[in-house]
Amino acid sequence: MNAPSFFFEEANLIPYVSFVINRPRFTRWKVRSRTIEDHELVLIAGGNGVLRQGSLTSPLQKGTMIYLHYDEWHSIESNRAVNLNFYSVHFSWMLASHTQESWSYHQNINYYLKNERQTGHNWSFTVNPGLLPFPSTMTISNYDRIEDIYIHMNKTYHEKDVGYSMKLSILCQELIYELCRELFFPADRRVNIERLDTAIQYIEQHYASRITTKDLSDYIHLSASNVIKLFKNNLGRTPTEYINQVRVNKAKELLLYSQKNIREIAYAIGYNDEFYFSRVFKKMEGKSPRIFRRQMLS
Repeated sequence: MNAPSFFFEEANLIPYVSFVINRPRFTRWKVRSRTIEDHELVLIAGGNGVLRQGSLTSPLQKGTMIYLHYDEWHSIESNRAVNLNFYSVHFSWMLASHTQESWSYHQNINYYLKNERQTGHNWSFTVNPGLLPFPSTMTISNYDRIEDIYIHMNKTYHEKDVGYSMKLSILCQELIYELCRELFFPADRRVNIERLDTAIQYIEQHYASRITTKDLSDYIHLSASNVIKLFKNNLGRTPTEYINQVRVNKAKELLLYSQKNIREIAYAIGYNDEFYFSRVFKKMEGKSPRIFRRQMLS
């Protein structure tokens, strides 16, 4: 199974959370056969039970993640005389790509009212929206992290402080991100993800210095060719492209929040040639550093 585009940076997954549930200690709890109109991610936090989808039956226990989606008939129930504890989030989602000129919305959009066109938004809709790339059930290895996200979602949803809807969207994105890591980087590959995290930390700390693929190779004890594969497979870009992106992000901060000129900024982020820096910046941002600063500060 290949990682979906939104797990890289070509697209942005934008969820809308409709509601969050926490059901502690339900004995003989049951959801009769039904369908839903959106998407639902359920984390079993205690007890055990079964999920039925047509002729398929899946056991449920602590650490099981359930993915349910629109128009899918299912039922869930706890085992007899056993408490069942779970968290659930209902949400819809869409994909959006961003260029320097505009936002564009992908055709495989899922919205809660998927058969109705929402007025006032330049969104395109489809009668048969896409699904997230998750199986019906999966066992979570990073349980504490996933449960912590649900706890924060549940608290945010019920307290409804100012901006809670935005915070729920961010937390739902974080949940989907963690589940993608679970699915696409299982335990036998997790050591490579740890190496990637270590390499990224090294880049963040040393971006102003000259960094080569060999430097990263030596630092994380992996061959140069495997370092390139590690970045390409997990981030969709080479180490050099990633380093340039980090530097350009730092450059944008300096362009907006400092008085440094272009040459000084180039040197500050690791480029010895301001013209090469300008070419890299324009390739990534669609405009030169000078024009970026003028437009953003005008």
